[in-house]
Amino acid sequence: MEYCIRVATDNDKKPLTLLMKEHALYEGGDIEIHKHQKMNNLKALPVIIYVVERKDNLIGYMSVIKQFSTWGMNWYLYLDCLYLTEATRGYGIGLKLMQKLKEIAEFENINVIQWQTPEDNHQAIKFYHKLGAINKVKQRFFWSI
Repeated sequence: MEYCIRVATDNDKKPLTLLMKEHALYEGGDIEIHKHQKMNNLKALPVIIYVVERKDNLIGYMSVIKQFSTWGMNWYLYLDCLYLTEATRGYGIGLKLMQKLKEIAEFENINVIQWQTPEDNHQAIKFYHKLGAINKVKQRFFWSI
């Protein structure tokens, strides 16, 4: 399967938003929030979004944020989201995205990448363990203001 991984541009906003909604549904999220949220300028966001493009169609994305940990007293990359359409899973694209993420960390001289996934996403957890990643049990809280 031929595809390319590249930084998202403003031309990707509409198909990217559709992928994000699909991702929210996949993880049991509430897509109602997407009705009111707009990505006016991708470059202005505090996140870098990479898209996976195949034959002029977006088939996946990952979003990455550089953050500082006061606990670890160092920078780390936070993989906010990684999503591939169901039909494109199992072709090694997720591995390529994770390798891209590792390259970004190495370029930024960062030695830790963090992310989370729902505990019932067994396929993703198995994939992450194959990479050699370890998981920590934590509770995630949401405080709506």
